[in-house]
Amino acid sequence: MKLLIVGARTDGQAHVVLEVIQSDDTHQAVAFADETPELKGQQVLGRPVLGDPAEVAEQVAELGITGAFIAVGAPQPRARLAKICQAMGLSLPTLIHPTAYLSPEAKIGEGAFLGAGVQVLPGASVGDLCRVNAGTIVSHHVRVGYCNTIGPNATLAGRSSTESFVFLGAGCTLLPEVKVGARTTVGAGAVVTHNVPPDLTVVGVPARPLDCGSRQ
Repeated sequence: MKLLIVGARTDGQAHVVLEVIQSDDTHQAVAFADETPELKGQQVLGRPVLGDPAEVAEQVAELGITGAFIAVGAPQPRARLAKICQAMGLSLPTLIHPTAYLSPEAKIGEGAFLGAGVQVLPGASVGDLCRVNAGTIVSHHVRVGYCNTIGPNATLAGRSSTESFVFLGAGCTLLPEVKVGARTTVGAGAVVTHNVPPDLTVVGVPARPLDCGSRQ
């Protein structure tokens, strides 16, 4: 499948995504799209930047591109850009690094990404458009909600779960059966020992709301 990579930062997700695409012959990265006006017409990692994703439908068709991958780290922008691509009729393939382990008894959604060394164990599920970065462990019967971003080396212990648009920082840990509400951010290195409501930022060991921590 010929792919459009949405997001052309060479010091960001684009380089990592391109490496996975090039690891086998399933997909071919043909071009980039990016909302940064200055990148239009430039070459990034040997491929042209067509322009703003909302304005490239004609070029995409001419190049025979049938799929797109959203190389953007933040959850909400990733979901918005995915909808733009779907409106162009592009499919959203899932990308899995060759060193990642996905149990045959686990599920991973459309447009998701598993980075190097990720482990997704039996009974676990990873939702559509999730980005699971290098070294993360998604343990047994964990449920990762829609369009999460999980930083490197995070650990989601058995039966823990997250709702939509959650951001888990690098090296954080969710203890067994803990639930994290929608649009919550868990800081790097935090250890979440209890359920977290939606729309909070929690940090520390044990994790607590950021505003409470700032007063202590």
